[in-house]
Amino acid sequence: MSDWQSPNSGLPGEEQGEQSKKILAGFQPGERIGRRYEVLKVLGRGGMGVVYLVEDRKTKRHVALKTLLPEYSERARAVKRFEREVDTARKLNHPCIVKIYDAWRVENLLLYTMEYVEGRSLRDLLRKREQFGLGSTVRILSMVCHALEHAHAIMVHRDISPDNVMVQPNGKVKLLDFGLAKQVDGQQGFTMIGANLGKIDYNAPEQQANATEVDGRADLYSLGVMFYEMLTGQVPRGRATKPLSELRPDLPWECETFLARAMARDREDRFPDARAFRHGLRDLYQIYESRRDQAAPDHEDAEENDGRSFRPFLTGRMFWNRMVRWLRIRRGKSTV
Repeated sequence: MSDWQSPNSGLPGEEQGEQSKKILAGFQPGERIGRRYEVLKVLGRGGMGVVYLVEDRKTKRHVALKTLLPEYSERARAVKRFEREVDTARKLNHPCIVKIYDAWRVENLLLYTMEYVEGRSLRDLLRKREQFGLGSTVRILSMVCHALEHAHAIMVHRDISPDNVMVQPNGKVKLLDFGLAKQVDGQQGFTMIGANLGKIDYNAPEQQANATEVDGRADLYSLGVMFYEMLTGQVPRGRATKPLSELRPDLPWECETFLARAMARDREDRFPDARAFRHGLRDLYQIYESRRDQAAPDHEDAEENDGRSFRPFLTGRMFWNRMVRWLRIRRGKSTV
C-alpha cells in the first residue's frame, strides 16, 4: 500500500532493528520512534499493545501513537486486513469520532497515530459518579449515536463501551478505538484473528454467537447496556439484572420500554438504526422534562446539580439548549 510509509525511512537496517526491540520493550519519555515522533508519556497499556502520547516533530502537534504486538501482525493476511481496516477508518470524518492519521510497519510490527483527545473516559466518570442523571445520559449517548450514524455507512464498531467514549472538558464526546471494526461489505477485519471481539458484557447475543455476522444493531445493543449502566451504576447481567424502575423510581416508566427495545435479544426487535435510537433518547428526555415541569414549574434540576457534576453536564433548560447546539448535522440544520 503506497501511503503506508515508515517514519524510519532512511534509518540503517540495524537502527530499524533497535526500533523494533524498543517497541517490544517499551519506550521511555524523551526517546524517539523513528526520527519523527518523540515520546512524552504512556497513555495506556492493553493486551494488544501500548498507547503513547508523542510529539510529531514534523507537524509540532501532540498525537497518540499505538503499537500492536507481533502476534497480531506477523501473518501476511492479518497485515493486509489491518491495512485495509485503518484505511477505512481514515474515511471517517465526524466531530464525534477520533481521527486516524498515519499507519506504518517497523519490520513485522504495526503502528498508527491518531488524534490525541484530552478529557476523561466515560468509564472514569462512572467510577467517580457511580450513576448519571437522565439528562447527562441522553446527551452523551446522543452524541455517540451521531458518531455511529456516520460510521455505520462504512463499518460496525463492535466494541462500544464506556472505555471507548471520551468526554472532553468542553462537553464534546469522542468515540475511540475502531480496532475491532467490521467492514459493512462483509470482509472480515484483521482482529478476527485470535482476538476476543469486544467486552462480553456489552456484546449483543448475535455477536457472542458469531461476530462476523453482526450489523449496526449490535452496536445499538451495546448502547442499551450503557444506558442502563449510566443510570444505575450497574452492568445488566441476564436474569440477575434488577429492573431499571426498581433502581431509579424517579425516572419515567417509558425508560423501561426504551431499554427493552434497545437490549432485545432478537435484533429485529431493536431500534433499526442509530438515528432511531437517538430520537428515542430525545423523546425520553422530553417526557421527563414535561412531567417535571408539571410537578414543579420552577424546579432546579437537582439530579444534575448535586455536587457530583462534571462541567459538560448542564442543568434544566441550559442542558437542552446546549444539546441542540451540539447535535447539529454539518449542513447546519438541527436533527433533534
